[in-house]
Amino acid sequence: MISPWRFAPGTFISPPSFHPNARLEPRTVEHLLVAKLALIAGVGVGAQWLAWRLHAPAVILLALGGILIGPVLGWLRPAEDFGPMLGPFVGLSVAVILFEGGLNLKLRELRSVGTAVPRLLFLAAPITWGLTALAGHYVAGFSWSIAILVGALLVITGPTVIGPLLRQAKLERDTSAMLKWEGILNDPLGAILAVLVFEALTAAHADTPARFAIGAAVGIAVAAAVGLGLGLGFAWLTRRGHIAEFLKAPALIGLVAAAYALGNAVQAEAGLIAVTLLGACLANKGLASIEQIRRFKEYVGVLLVSALFVVLAATLEAGMLAELDWGIAGFVLLLLFAIRPLSVWLATLGGGLDWRRRLLVGWIAPRGIVVVAVTGVFAPALARQGYAGAEALVPLAFAVVFATVVAHGATVKWLGRRLGLAAGPEHGVLIVGATPWSTHLAQALRNLGLPVLLADTNPHHLVAAEEAGLDTFCGEILSELADQRLDLTRFEHLVAATDNDAYNALVASQFAPELGTNRTFQLASHPEVEPQELRQGARGRELISAELDSDQLDARLAEGWTFGCQRIAKGKAPVWKEEDATAVAWISPGGEVHFRSAEAKFAPGDGDAVLIFAAPRQRERLQDCARLRKRRARKEEAGG
Repeated sequence: MISPWRFAPGTFISPPSFHPNARLEPRTVEHLLVAKLALIAGVGVGAQWLAWRLHAPAVILLALGGILIGPVLGWLRPAEDFGPMLGPFVGLSVAVILFEGGLNLKLRELRSVGTAVPRLLFLAAPITWGLTALAGHYVAGFSWSIAILVGALLVITGPTVIGPLLRQAKLERDTSAMLKWEGILNDPLGAILAVLVFEALTAAHADTPARFAIGAAVGIAVAAAVGLGLGLGFAWLTRRGHIAEFLKAPALIGLVAAAYALGNAVQAEAGLIAVTLLGACLANKGLASIEQIRRFKEYVGVLLVSALFVVLAATLEAGMLAELDWGIAGFVLLLLFAIRPLSVWLATLGGGLDWRRRLLVGWIAPRGIVVVAVTGVFAPALARQGYAGAEALVPLAFAVVFATVVAHGATVKWLGRRLGLAAGPEHGVLIVGATPWSTHLAQALRNLGLPVLLADTNPHHLVAAEEAGLDTFCGEILSELADQRLDLTRFEHLVAATDNDAYNALVASQFAPELGTNRTFQLASHPEVEPQELRQGARGRELISAELDSDQLDARLAEGWTFGCQRIAKGKAPVWKEEDATAVAWISPGGEVHFRSAEAKFAPGDGDAVLIFAAPRQRERLQDCARLRKRRARKEEAGG
C-alpha cells in the first residue's frame, strides 16, 4: 500500500481506481480543491476559536478536527487531493513556523533569564536527547538511527502550547518565566538539532563518513550564511527607508520562502536552519517595526499552523495508528514520568532552585505544533530511503502531543497550587496611567481582592499609589523592559487611563490581540478630539460611557466623589441614581471582574458586588469594598 503521506513527485499518480477524482472534469476537480481548501481553513480557524472559547489547548482540537474530516469522514485525503504539492506546502509552513520561533530568539533576553534557563537548554536538553534515544531503541523498538532522531525531535517544547498553559495556571513569576523562556528558546534550537540529525541520516548512505561530515558542515554553513545574509540585508534596507512600511511584512514572507528554497538547494531541509537564523537575526537587530512585523507574522502563522495541523492529522490512517503498540505506550509513559523529571533534576543540581520548582518544571514539558510539523517533513524522506520505523514517526508525534498536552494541561494548575507556586488571586487588572482617579480605582479593585498593577512613565504620578501600598511599574508599558520585568500573564483586563487619548488607544490596541478586545478598555476621549481621529478598530472599549473622560473623573474626585460597593441581594435590583453615582464594574463571587462599557450589556446578578463611583450624598448607601470582601469570605468559610 502506498503511504498517504509520501510527498515525492509522482507518488500520487495512480490508476483511476485509487484516485477518486481521476475521471472528473478538470473544472469539477478545481472546484473540489477550492472547497477542500475552504474546509481546511474553516476547520482550522474554527478549532482555534473553540479553543479560545473553552480555554482548551488548540493543538488537541486541531488534531481532532483533522482526524474527523480525514480518516473518519473521508472528506479530506491530502495525499490524493493535493498530490506532489503537499510536500512543498508542509515544508513551507514549517519554515514560517520556525521563522516565528527565530523572531523570539533574543540574545539579550537569554542573558537576562538567570542560570536556570541556560541549564535547561544546554544541560537538560542533551540529557533528554540521550535518554529519549535510549528509550526509543530499547522500549519503542526503533532502530538506533530513528531513535536518535526521535530524541532530537522531542527535545522541542513549543511556546504555542506552554503559553496558554501558563496563562491558565497563573504560576508565580519566576517559575512561569522559567517555563516560558525554555519554550521560546528551545523551539528554534531544538529544531536546528533535529535538522542536523536528519541531515546526518539522509546523507549517511551516500558518502564516506569523512566526506559526509565535510559536506554536511559546508551545507549547514552555507544555509546559515543565507539566513543571516538575508536578515542583515533586510535590516539594512529597512533602516535606510528603502522598503515602504506597508511592504515590510509581505516582503518578509517572500524572504522566508527564498531562504527556505536557497537553503534546500544547498542541502536537503537545510532551509529550516536558514529561516530560523533569519528570524533570530532580525530579532536582534533592534528594528523599530519588528513588533508590527511579528504581529503580522503571528496572524499568518496561526492560519498556516491551523491548516498544517489539520492536514497532517487528516493523513493518519488505521494502518499508521496500528504502529502505536505497547512499546510506544511505554515509551510515552517513560517520557512523561521519568525522562523529563530526571533530565531537569540532573541539570539543575547545584543551580539554586528549590525542590518545588524543580519538581514542577520537571513535570511540565508539553510538545506542540513544531514537533508534529517537523516530523511531517522528515518522515517521508526517511521512509523513501528505507529507514525502518519511519512510518511510525507521524502517529508517534501526535501521540506524544496528545499525552503531554492533556496530562500537563490537566495538572499544572493543581500542582502549582499544591506546591505553593501559584501566583495567588486571578483576574488581574493592569491600569496604565496613574491619574488621581485611576489610583483610587486601583485601590478599590485591590480592596475587592483583585491583583492590580498601576503603570506610568512619570515616577511622580506613582507616589500616591506607592504610599497606598499598590503594586506599581514606572516605565513604558509597551517597551521590551516591561515585557522582561513584568509577568503580564497575571492580568486579564487592561484599563488605559492616561490623559492622552491617542496613547490610550495605542496601549489598548497593543494589548487587544493578547487579552481580547472585550477585555481592553480606555477612558472616553476628550471633547476636543474628533471621533474620526481615533479609528474604532484601533482603540479599546470606552470605560463606563463616552462622556466621562479623565478630566471629568478627576474633577468629580476633587468634589468628594469616592468608590464604594453594593452587593446585589437575591431578588432585588441594584439601587443607585445615575446622576450622582456611576457603576464602574461588577465582580462575581468567583472574583471575575466585568467592566462597564457602552459596547456591552451591564447586567450584574444575585451575589455580585457592584463597584460604584458615587457623590458624597450617596455614601450611606454604599459599603466599604474591603469590608464587603471580608464579609463574603467569612460566609464562604462558614458555608464550607
